[in-house]
Amino acid sequence: MTTTGEPLALRPPGWVRVLGPALLLAWVSVSVLQPEEVPVLAIAVALLVVAVVGRMLFSSVIGTADGRLTVRNLWTTRTFLRQEIAAVGIDRAGGPAFRGWAVWLALDDGTRHRLDVTEAPFLGPSRATLERQAAEVRAWLDGRSPAFR
Repeated sequence: MTTTGEPLALRPPGWVRVLGPALLLAWVSVSVLQPEEVPVLAIAVALLVVAVVGRMLFSSVIGTADGRLTVRNLWTTRTFLRQEIAAVGIDRAGGPAFRGWAVWLALDDGTRHRLDVTEAPFLGPSRATLERQAAEVRAWLDGRSPAFR
């Protein structure tokens, strides 16, 4: 989703940012309100899920007019300068387990960096969204503001 506040802003959809915390709060509250019936391992797993979902809600790609692209992925935050990015493409999300597809940055040093906020489980139904997100990043990379196209 692009907003007009920055030249480029990709964030999770609004319904994810609203529904995610609500469902998570409901799930955790059941565990906390009845701790004698919930094993300690379940509470530990719940806390881990809270950390992952919480971080996922803050995943984003923000490109500024001065040429900085900040990528907030699940566990890392990294800022790139416009001139460090060689290309933008769509590929398998990869990792230790197959996680679907995502937009990737190809960097001038030969490495690649995944944009977690764009991750989709299937290419077919998500192709148009991934193509739109990649086009928005390319427009920012070319110095065009995707928010006003």
